[in-house]
Amino acid sequence: MKKLKFKLLVLLLIVTGVSLEAFAQTRIRFAKGRTSATVSGTMAGNGERKFILGARNGQYLSANVSSRNGCVIFSNGATSISYITEQGDNYIYLVNNCGRQSRFTLTVSINYGSD
Repeated sequence: MKKLKFKLLVLLLIVTGVSLEAFAQTRIRFAKGRTSATVSGTMAGNGERKFILGARNGQYLSANVSSRNGCVIFSNGATSISYITEQGDNYIYLVNNCGRQSRFTLTVSINYGSD
């Protein structure tokens, strides 16, 4: 009985850890007077991360992600994205397509116009 309880506890901890990874999110904040920010981190193999940043309607957002092994990319399969923002929170999704942990660097720039 003790072994079964222990196994269930271990399984619960594993599932909880996987769930936390699936919902991992980070808010990107720009330093005062800055129009870009860089975030570095680590993602578990086959993991996903969501980044949130506040913007005004009609701003131009561009972002690039890099990882030494090329595993970390945006959810659309690219290593760079750009789009016109909406008012409020905007979301950027990264995925790790490899079965092993990967370090990444994400750089986000936001401004008016496409310059």
